[in-house]
Amino acid sequence: MLPGLSYRETMSGNYWRLDAPTDERAIAFTIDVYARNLVEFARNKTWRVTGTIDAESLASGRQLEGTLSFKLLSERRMPYRLSFVGDDGHRYELRGQREWSGLAPIDSMTILPASLFDSRGDEVARVTLRFDLRADWMAWMKSFRLRFGGN
Repeated sequence: MLPGLSYRETMSGNYWRLDAPTDERAIAFTIDVYARNLVEFARNKTWRVTGTIDAESLASGRQLEGTLSFKLLSERRMPYRLSFVGDDGHRYELRGQREWSGLAPIDSMTILPASLFDSRGDEVARVTLRFDLRADWMAWMKSFRLRFGGN
């Protein structure tokens, strides 16, 4: 069996609903990012994602799942698509991407601008998430694991 790879990432920040643009709210997620097979990952450049999300007045410790595409080499970006069911019982999707910039290399890899969409595909909120490089870098590095047997 071919090995896979996984790591854990935590990001936090703020969001504001389009219908209440002056009301900033907290948002954070912790995700486990994994590729079950490194050969397949080398072909499709897509990680699977599971985790939890907390979004003030929207989702409290809710499970999420989705994908993270590693397109840094070919397109200079890393698109995230994460879906979850909010506390109101409705499905939401967080879509955003990190975009590599040589002018701001740290910010471009630690800031995730995104939007939240409802189940109809309508944008309902704008989001800015950050990876805390100083506080979380070591834990992030230690989280990388080779996985065998599809785990």
